[in-house]
Amino acid sequence: MAGSNIRRHKPATTNRISAYLLHHLQSLVFSLGKIYQAPATTIMTVAVIGITLSLPGGFYLFLKNIDAMSGDFRSSSQIGLYLDLDVSEKRARAVEKDIGSMAQVESTRFISRDMSLEEFRQNSGFGKSIDTLSSNPLPHTIIVEPVAADTFEIRNLVNKLQAMPEIEIAKLDTEWLERLYTIIEIARRSVTIITILFACAVLLIIGNTIRLDIQNRYQEIIVTKLIGATDAFIRRPFLYGGVWYGLLGGIFSWLIVEIGYLAISGPLERLNLLYQSEMTLITFSFHDFIILITSSTLLGLAGSWIAVARHLNQIEPS
Repeated sequence: MAGSNIRRHKPATTNRISAYLLHHLQSLVFSLGKIYQAPATTIMTVAVIGITLSLPGGFYLFLKNIDAMSGDFRSSSQIGLYLDLDVSEKRARAVEKDIGSMAQVESTRFISRDMSLEEFRQNSGFGKSIDTLSSNPLPHTIIVEPVAADTFEIRNLVNKLQAMPEIEIAKLDTEWLERLYTIIEIARRSVTIITILFACAVLLIIGNTIRLDIQNRYQEIIVTKLIGATDAFIRRPFLYGGVWYGLLGGIFSWLIVEIGYLAISGPLERLNLLYQSEMTLITFSFHDFIILITSSTLLGLAGSWIAVARHLNQIEPS
């Protein structure tokens, strides 16, 4: 008897699950059909959502590119070592060799006093005045490329090099880089605030669209409730409608940002030719694209849920 009861309940449970999943599929297709039947409303709603989401998306890519460029600046931080004027060239080259063998040092470059003076003569425009000098006032110089990219570790290396008796001055000009990173941090927090504000705007846009859809289908909802439909049954098409709006809006925002970055890629290539640089624009990666689409879809679901929860309960058969 127990075995027959289990066999009897199993098909019933399976049928309920199948019916539940089938209704979700029907609601998904039905909501897409409703959106398709109102192209003007759909296009305007998707366009507004896309434009709204493209602003934080564009700012995100802008910060991503700035981070990449500032990372190159940080990795190219150099330490200038100016040796004492009494240090001979032979001793200076030995000091360079000792510094190059340090674990914290990536590479070194030696510039002799004569090389420094000649370079200054060619670039300064004071060649005749320099020729009148009785002695060379410039010291031997060693340019050090550190291994570490962390400012704290680089400063420790500077202090260690400054303590060497042959070195008069160890100079690391990273104040501008620290200012840049402070500005980037302010911009990053500003983008976070902007993203939250625009996400709230998307919630309001989708919520208002679903609210209007509920009002337009007022009589249909009344009839459906009269024949015994539950709120969950009536709610599903509206929720899926919000999902479609969020998904399409996310795709549209991605297209806007990509087209915008393609539009400035031409001038950037010309700038690279003029300055003989290799700057490249970073666009959305596949991971970024998935995050954007998922976020916009969840915003659509949340916006429609808020609208349905507030307005659907107010519609009851009299």
